[in-house]
Amino acid sequence: MMQRFKVSTRDLGTGARDVRIEGELDLAVVDQLDEVLAAAVAECGLVLVGLEACDFIDSSGIAVILRARNRMMDEGKQLVVYAPTDQVLRVLSMTGLTSNGLVFDSADEALSALGEAAGTSAP
Repeated sequence: MMQRFKVSTRDLGTGARDVRIEGELDLAVVDQLDEVLAAAVAECGLVLVGLEACDFIDSSGIAVILRARNRMMDEGKQLVVYAPTDQVLRVLSMTGLTSNGLVFDSADEALSALGEAAGTSAP
């Protein structure tokens, strides 16, 4: 069965936003994610991208996430992804993205690591 694409956001407070992706992230829907991430980049200091319900990601989906991450890094902000499914994790691993601090097992782990990196403690 084809899983529909859906993206939802939730503000975590203190300038952080959780962006959750469900279904298949590919060229057909990547513009929707780009719009959501562009807004998050402009409005937040930290963006978490949840992939626990993302069944598939292609190079266009990875490119949108990396563009948003690069924009944030240029402004001294952070973007990370967390909880990728096994298939998505394999794709991220093949592209070398799991070795550069982009991917975390959970939102809590990401918040904790980023809080320590920023010299603050996570709640």
